[in-house]
Amino acid sequence: MPNEDNELQKAIENHHNQLLNQDKENADRNGSVIEDLPLYGTSINQQSIPGDVDDGKHLLYPDIATNLPLKTSDRLLDDILCDTIFLNSTDPKVMQKGLQSRGILKESMLSYSTFRSSIRPNCLGSLTDQVVFQTKSEYDSISCPKYNKIHVFQAVIFNPSLAEQQISTFDDIVKIPIYHLKVSVKVRQELERLKKHVGVTQFHSLDHLHEYDRVDLSTFDSSDPNLLDYGIYVSDDTNKLILIEIFKPEFNSPEEHEIFTADAIKKRYNAMCVKNESLDKNETPSQVDCFYTLFKIFKGPLTRKSKAEPTKTIDSGNLALNTHLNPEWLTSKYGFQASSEIDEETNEIFTEYVPPDMVDYVNDLETRKIRESFVRKCLQLIFWGQLSTSLLAPNSPLKYTKSVKGMSSLQTSFSTLPWFHLLGESRARILLNSNEQTHSPLDAEPHFINLSVSHYYTDRDIIRNYESLSSLDPENIGLYFDALTYIANRKGAYQLIAYCGKQDIIGQEALENALLMFKINPKECNISELNEATLLSIYKFEISNKSQVTSNHLTNLKNALRLLAKYTKSDKLKFYVDHEPYRALSQAYDTLSIDESVDEDIIKTAYSVKINDSPGLKLDCDRALYTIAISKRSLDLFNFLTEECPQFSNYYGPEKLDYQEALKLLQVNENASDETILKIFKQKWFDENVYEPDQFLILRAALTKISIERNSTLITNFLLTGTIDPNSLPPENWPTGINNIGNTCYLNSLLQYYFSIAPLRRYVLEYQKTVENFNDHLSNSGHIRRIGGREISRGEVERSIQFIYQLRNLFYAMVHTRERCVTPSKELAYLAFAPSNVEVEFEVEGNKVVDQTGVLSDSKKETTDDAFTTKIKDTSLIDLEMEDGLNGDVGTDANRKKNESNDAEVSENEDTTGLTSPTRVAKISSDQLENALEMGRQQDVTECIGNVLFQIESGSEPIRYDEDNEQYDLVKQLFYGTTKQSIVPLSATNKVRTKVERFLSLLINIGDHPKDIYDAFDSYFKDEYLTMEEYGDVIRTVAVTTFPTILQVQIQRVYYDRERLMPFKSIEPLPFKEVIYMDRYADTENPLLLAKKKETEEMKQKLKVMKNRQRELLSRDDSGLTRKDAFLESIKLLESDTIKKTPLKIEAANDVIKTLRNNVQNIDNELMKLYNDINSLEEKISHQFDDFKEYGYSLFSVFIHRGEASYGHYWIYIKDRNHNGIWRKYNDETISEVQEEEVFNFNEGNTATPYFLVYVKQGQEGDIEPLKRILK
Repeated sequence: MPNEDNELQKAIENHHNQLLNQDKENADRNGSVIEDLPLYGTSINQQSIPGDVDDGKHLLYPDIATNLPLKTSDRLLDDILCDTIFLNSTDPKVMQKGLQSRGILKESMLSYSTFRSSIRPNCLGSLTDQVVFQTKSEYDSISCPKYNKIHVFQAVIFNPSLAEQQISTFDDIVKIPIYHLKVSVKVRQELERLKKHVGVTQFHSLDHLHEYDRVDLSTFDSSDPNLLDYGIYVSDDTNKLILIEIFKPEFNSPEEHEIFTADAIKKRYNAMCVKNESLDKNETPSQVDCFYTLFKIFKGPLTRKSKAEPTKTIDSGNLALNTHLNPEWLTSKYGFQASSEIDEETNEIFTEYVPPDMVDYVNDLETRKIRESFVRKCLQLIFWGQLSTSLLAPNSPLKYTKSVKGMSSLQTSFSTLPWFHLLGESRARILLNSNEQTHSPLDAEPHFINLSVSHYYTDRDIIRNYESLSSLDPENIGLYFDALTYIANRKGAYQLIAYCGKQDIIGQEALENALLMFKINPKECNISELNEATLLSIYKFEISNKSQVTSNHLTNLKNALRLLAKYTKSDKLKFYVDHEPYRALSQAYDTLSIDESVDEDIIKTAYSVKINDSPGLKLDCDRALYTIAISKRSLDLFNFLTEECPQFSNYYGPEKLDYQEALKLLQVNENASDETILKIFKQKWFDENVYEPDQFLILRAALTKISIERNSTLITNFLLTGTIDPNSLPPENWPTGINNIGNTCYLNSLLQYYFSIAPLRRYVLEYQKTVENFNDHLSNSGHIRRIGGREISRGEVERSIQFIYQLRNLFYAMVHTRERCVTPSKELAYLAFAPSNVEVEFEVEGNKVVDQTGVLSDSKKETTDDAFTTKIKDTSLIDLEMEDGLNGDVGTDANRKKNESNDAEVSENEDTTGLTSPTRVAKISSDQLENALEMGRQQDVTECIGNVLFQIESGSEPIRYDEDNEQYDLVKQLFYGTTKQSIVPLSATNKVRTKVERFLSLLINIGDHPKDIYDAFDSYFKDEYLTMEEYGDVIRTVAVTTFPTILQVQIQRVYYDRERLMPFKSIEPLPFKEVIYMDRYADTENPLLLAKKKETEEMKQKLKVMKNRQRELLSRDDSGLTRKDAFLESIKLLESDTIKKTPLKIEAANDVIKTLRNNVQNIDNELMKLYNDINSLEEKISHQFDDFKEYGYSLFSVFIHRGEASYGHYWIYIKDRNHNGIWRKYNDETISEVQEEEVFNFNEGNTATPYFLVYVKQGQEGDIEPLKRILK
């Protein structure tokens, strides 16, 4: 035995040296990667491999598990079937990766997986009948013949169905490339016997063969010009080795293709016919004949078993040989030898072709290589022949020829089973792959390929592949995680999904998709260089265009940011995306289960209640609160948010900024005053173009930082309340309040309102007129001066001039005083309320007075208390504080006393510095003043407005005169519009009577229950059908012909209850908008607008019918039942025991019950349809005039009354567009900033209701200037 071992070792060494020399030559010539390596020193169990012999019991590649690529048998098979497609690809992307030159056998799955799904793989064609000749062989290992075996399998690779599509003639067959596969599997049987058969085997790519394996696989030559691609893989458990070789097609030269064409066959046959007359020219051989003849030539030497068997030679004169191919190629191309001998009988020299001797192919490796090439030729001829046979017509006589029958008798198959048999796969896997139809298209998915898994793998096998690949290739762990996630979701495998959820990994595809969502090319970007500020900036930009960001796109962007936050380990990005405000404000209110009209205290309460009831909804509630805080621009809600969710302060707290950064964010310098900083802050805070939600948090943090650094009480108070404390401001930065001199009702509101209108204020402050001026003007103009359609007396002019001077003094004081409020003179209040026809006496020089007739009289002459008579109206709104001064002296009013020392009083004795004062003192007793104030309480605001404006007009020179001698002046210019009323007889539409009228305000009626201000305007301007004695039935239309600069809208809220015989106030909300458009009420010839108006009227009529029907179905009878209730009660009765005891037939009762149930269902269906149709129609009506925006108005004043019809209190809200659009509440001497929500409070039950709205024409908002202070 030792001698035998020594001889074996010597033989191995000799063969090894021979291979080394051969490899060196190949390396010099081709740069081969196969080279000699030293033996591995240890096995998997750390035992040394014997140096002199392979005992077959140890691993030759103990560290093979560290090699890439890692593939399973399924993956290797698919690679084999697709490899030649990649090698022949003209796809630029494939070529860019070099796969068309390298193939994919040795490539990582990541390099080609994305192309695989678009590829239709080849098929594995093999010879089933191994009797004819063998394509499967088994050899003993040279290095370890006792335990190791080498199994070799040869087959063809092509796609028969695709080939059939490309074949139209017999000549096309030889153009079909048929590639050849050779797979050598070295099995280490002793290791296989000890293997624990668990899971799918993993094979790892091998670059360098161990010398023991090189001896056994020495037929492999990587430099073989016919070798297209190869791959060597070794299993990590038993070191089972797989050598895959793919060869070019045989008979691949142009001349070899040409000899099998119809023309070449016929030409060759005809030439032989000339030489041999026995041949029939009409019996030209078929292509199958040629294939079959050549097949028999190559098959012959393959079937020779021993040297004892005679060698089958071929006579050079054989007719079949000469007619079916070029016989010379047997020697020049196919390795035959020509042998010439003398025929003993004829004494003639004859030649025979002798095939190679392949009997000793088992021991002679060179012979084995020749044999394998002959097997390839035979396989190709068989499959070519079968393709050629398939082209024959069903009734063709050639089908019955010997060649066709011979070819047809050869059993072939297209199946992958031989592959799994070759690898010794488990019976279960072989059975699973026995049905080719069970193969899933999922196996061609890039994610399945990347993990080298098939659809039928167990979760454990898939996880094992993932873990192995991730540890071997950590740079691409993201891609492997993508694959695992996709497979888990695609298979719906709970175990895989749970496993994925535990992995703290970002998938590469997910990462790249996230970057692409951010419009970042992952191939051109280094993700590690992207900071959170850059990513957040991109995200904000992407979502800024709300009109173009769909909900799906927004969701994808959010998911992308969430993923990038995780990848970059940015807590801030994660916090930002988790707490990002809701896109829809309604969703925020729904989350907190509150209505949008509630105030901030209720919002905070609702948040706290929701958190306590459902702690799991904390994040949702935080988002909702954040959303509402942004919507309301509420610092108070932001303060509450940061208290309840401190994480906001962690990322957006003042400590994140230094002082200079804070100043820079607000774009102010350190020398700016606190007031300036707040002004700029509010400009930014209320900027409607702020789309980034965290910008509010950043601004708040910056202002907080400045407040801390400056220790500013003003800024600190503002941060706490969201409003500026006027007491902390210098007087020049806040409007002047007006003291209540005793139950002046809405007068203070009215005075502040007029003060805010800059053109009117300027006119009053510059006023210098006298009665003589008017007398001179009238004398020169020759016009009769009319105001309100009547002539103005001299006394009215004198009184009006005095009123304007009183108003001038007040306005002057409001502009120039250093005090926070001023007190109006009693003369101003008296003249404002007292009707213009009431005579007023004024003191002049000495002890004389001037009455309205212009006559001087004794100043001691008593003035009567009944200078005018008060007529009490039932529809008045009475001041809440009227009782305080009814019986007291206005001059000693407690409120006034309180302010005497600190507030400026505008009276007849005050020096209005800089003004030449022709103001005269009105002789007004306390009783007269009280009567005037009492009359003011009985008036509505429009009457006072009319009185005030009448006096301003009476004291003003006209700009021009209208045709009716009506004076046109600044008041008309600012406040008056005109309407055209048309009376159209229905019987004679051409006889239209029109009347143009001026209007100072529009009166809208709350009693009609309008749903909003447009609905109220619709009622005001709606067409009316009347009956007139002169015309009969007519239609009356009203439209605006001239719109005023300032549009005043009075809301009628006081009505008379005829049953209770007392007035009452309606507090029904009337929603109004900050901007309205009046185009629909204009006198117009625009055909589009007229058509819209007509269409809207028809829609409203339809809506009216539907609502009437809805009310009818929901109405209750005397017993309080609706129709539905009555039907249900009837059903209960019929189903009761009482009815069952009566002789009523059960069938009849059941019929009635069925009918009643149908009626109930019909009512429910009809009500549901009505509800949906009404909502739909109302929504459509509300948008009918969205495209008509020529006459736009912006709200700037809202007069408020709180209380009932017989008592209450007044104030006004005025918007200051010059100071960030803030709203101020003017409540007598107190002026405070309020949130917009307070102004637009349409809550049910709110007794503080608007009763007078004032809009300014768009484009002239600059005429409204509530804050005007110039201190002395």
